[in-house]
Amino acid sequence: MIATLMFGGVFLCSFSQIFGDISPGGILYPRESESREVRSLDGVWNFRLSPMDEPAQGLTQQWYQQELRKTGDIVPMPVPASYNDIGPNVTFRTFWGLAWYDRTFFAPSSWKYQRVWVRFGSVCYAAQVWVNGKEVASHEIGHLPFSGEISQALNYGGNNVITVAVNNTPDQTTVPQGRINSVKTSDGIKHVLYFNFDFFQYSGIDRPVYLYTTPRVYIDDISVMTDIENDTGVVNFNVSILGLFEDSEEPSITVNLYDRDGQVVAESTGAKGELRVPDANLWWPYLMHPKPAYLYTLEVIVNGNESDVYRHPVGIRTVSWTNTSLLINNHPFYLRGFGRHEDSDIRGKGVDYSLITKDYNLIKWFGANGYRTSHYPYAEEILDFSDRQGIMGLSLVDDHISSGFSDELLNNHKTSLSELIRRDKNRPSVIMWSIANEADTDEDDAIPYFEFNVVVLLSHYGATAFEAQFLDVICINEYYGWGSTVGIQEVVKHQVMVDVTSWHQLHNKPVVVSEYGTDTMAGYHSVGVPVFIMFYNNNAILHVTFFRGQSIKLPSSGGSEEYQTEVMSQQFEAFDEAHSEGYLAGEMIWNFADFMTDQSKRSILSWSAHI
Repeated sequence: MIATLMFGGVFLCSFSQIFGDISPGGILYPRESESREVRSLDGVWNFRLSPMDEPAQGLTQQWYQQELRKTGDIVPMPVPASYNDIGPNVTFRTFWGLAWYDRTFFAPSSWKYQRVWVRFGSVCYAAQVWVNGKEVASHEIGHLPFSGEISQALNYGGNNVITVAVNNTPDQTTVPQGRINSVKTSDGIKHVLYFNFDFFQYSGIDRPVYLYTTPRVYIDDISVMTDIENDTGVVNFNVSILGLFEDSEEPSITVNLYDRDGQVVAESTGAKGELRVPDANLWWPYLMHPKPAYLYTLEVIVNGNESDVYRHPVGIRTVSWTNTSLLINNHPFYLRGFGRHEDSDIRGKGVDYSLITKDYNLIKWFGANGYRTSHYPYAEEILDFSDRQGIMGLSLVDDHISSGFSDELLNNHKTSLSELIRRDKNRPSVIMWSIANEADTDEDDAIPYFEFNVVVLLSHYGATAFEAQFLDVICINEYYGWGSTVGIQEVVKHQVMVDVTSWHQLHNKPVVVSEYGTDTMAGYHSVGVPVFIMFYNNNAILHVTFFRGQSIKLPSSGGSEEYQTEVMSQQFEAFDEAHSEGYLAGEMIWNFADFMTDQSKRSILSWSAHI
């Protein structure tokens, strides 16, 4: 029997009661306002790798105390970008250990009486940051933002040096897990990175870097929960203010909600409250409404000795579910889309607005309304497109947790999930959280491990996994017609129906097929073309003879475009039947587009399970 690969999801509204516990400190996206300046540090940085035979050299010699060019040879490195494919040879691609970046920037004297911060959208995997030789921030876990105040480290009215050390070394407690393997070569022992999944683990400063300012007393975080009462939209808000002294007078807080045309539609005061919007324009997914993805602007103004202003996009919508369906704004919807990856040639996981725009145009052209952020948190700039265009997301942490469920791994895993929720809790496009993919949940210590989390992934034979009881929605990855049953298209519809029906009946919950498909090589066909023989004389064609004057019809074979079409057709028939019976709530093809992998027995550089 084929293993049914599962992951679980829990909806955003289930976390409302624990925001205060899981989000100590905000990570608001840098936005300019009357009280805040924002400056990008994107561009070309200086870069060098640590020597493989002395990986800690940069720390022991304190490279961060001077410009990197003074420590040895450097190369230019674009930011944001992964560094793996920028180099001229395989060294950058296979490197593990400490990679070093630096650049200079000017800090104006006008910043001296404000707080100044540096914010990284992501550094993979771990980072230490220094400004003028003083450590100002550190962070572990890639694909998530972090920030640090640098006010005390700056040279105001002059140039400053920012240095970043990036460590991509994995072990069994990192998220995701990995290890360093030792391989015997003709030149001795070589140590190589190994991850137990089928996509390439890029490294570097792969998302935007910003400097921004705030007043001394500043808005640290904003939490928003929305609801609908008849035709009235309800926006519940909670504002966190930091920087006050114990004897400071509490500042006044004004909260306004603006519509798309800049008109105030609701207002309130205080750090916590409710805004009510009569005849509200709701946030709808793409294809569910003539005007999808309507966004309001929430404006928070803090008035005291200093004023701070922050504006945040808000979509008014609700997400709920029954035992058979998913609902948005109390209307059933069917989730239709893809699994994805966010990488591209050369820049790796570096943010690329041209690529993002093209991808969303294709997603809408397909008629899709959502996707999974497989298998890690996607860039905030990508999710901004989802909020603005009505494309729903199943939001994942770095979710390949395969085995070895230790306490240290659990702490890192929970931190990753908490940081993800802290970042994306207000996004209307994010409807579900997921924490793992294809984990070995049949291990003895898996259940107590996942009981500490809100959702689980299941990898089990048949519909018997105990962990499914923890889920709000059961999501299954199925690959009938691929893997062990490749070439047997007839098995697909029957087995898909068995899986979907069994999981629904076992736990009386809606089911989403979160991965399905089969591999193909673009341009490879198993249907013959007309066969002919050309007769030549002195390079000139004398005549052409067709073999029996017909095409040769061959059975479709695994990896061909015809075989993929046949398997997908079988799956579509099963999905239509299960959906008509009322308990299939969505389907997501694997995969939206090619993505980079490592070189292994599983794959050769790029994966072709795309449509």
